[in-house]
Amino acid sequence: MRIVLGLLALICFLLLAVKYPLRKLGLHKLNGSLMKLHEPASAGLLLAGLIHLILCLRLFGQRSLLLPLSGLAVFIMCFLIIAACHMMKEPKQKMRWHRILSLITAILIATHMAAYWM
Repeated sequence: MRIVLGLLALICFLLLAVKYPLRKLGLHKLNGSLMKLHEPASAGLLLAGLIHLILCLRLFGQRSLLLPLSGLAVFIMCFLIIAACHMMKEPKQKMRWHRILSLITAILIATHMAAYWM
């Protein structure tokens, strides 16, 4: 169940993260279609990530310390992205921080997955 929730969270993140490259590639209709999924995918990522985190707490100490720390960092970054989107007023600044935090989140997810397979 833990792995399924982790994969579900990853799928939600990929649905969120693919919007930027699609827009840059000029695939505006597909990007617009994915925008309709943006809030549900964000909620799915946060919920699946939280349940994944809770279920994995009992495994703390059985693997490398990098695994739980990177997972916790991913969850915190996802929460920060959502908070920043709702707290910032100026659209350009909001999108800039949204992209920066999303990139950091992607790096942390890759780190978390690498730590899992080590």
